[in-house]
Amino acid sequence: MLSMVIHQFRSAGRYRAQISHHGRKSTDIEFDVDEKSEVMQLDIDLAQTSKTRPEDCDCEPSKQAERTVSPKGYVLFHASSGAGYSVAVSNAEGKLIFDSAKLSDGDLFAITMLEPATYPMKNTVGSATGEIVVSLKPEIAKKIKSLETAYIDVTENKFNPERIEVTSSQGLVFRIKGSARILIEKKPDPASKRDKPAIRWQKLPTVKKP
Repeated sequence: MLSMVIHQFRSAGRYRAQISHHGRKSTDIEFDVDEKSEVMQLDIDLAQTSKTRPEDCDCEPSKQAERTVSPKGYVLFHASSGAGYSVAVSNAEGKLIFDSAKLSDGDLFAITMLEPATYPMKNTVGSATGEIVVSLKPEIAKKIKSLETAYIDVTENKFNPERIEVTSSQGLVFRIKGSARILIEKKPDPASKRDKPAIRWQKLPTVKKP
């Protein structure tokens, strides 16, 4: 499952993000939160930043792109390819500030679902359950690009709404209010002989404060 998690780092300073792939540490990167910065969105691709140069390469390492964001802005963690990525961010004192494996109050989790089907969802931190119904009706297909993003508020014990219908490729954002680890699975289809990819990213959205 490819997805995006969004966090706002409100305190200025330097942060270190530890990227893991399938539970194994891959690499560390740093970024700055600067009160003087006017950058409102910092995109960090976990798949690209975790790539390393071949051991037999004698080329010079490329200069790291400047990673700075305003404390009023957002950092978007995503993976352009592959799966199984996670990130844990600590401040300059080494205190854990953000963990994509367990989202907290104010975080956002965004997905785009393509394949029409029913998808049960649950918050494994608590008892919240619900379902997402993805469809692609002919009369809506021509208006896909103009569809507004749908939202679900998440607490440990409740999704609001508990059932939501979206169109294939329509953006869906979970607004976390408490603690959450959201699990989404496709409901088995007896008529299907094989599973198809259910969730993909097409492009990075511009995040606006909810």
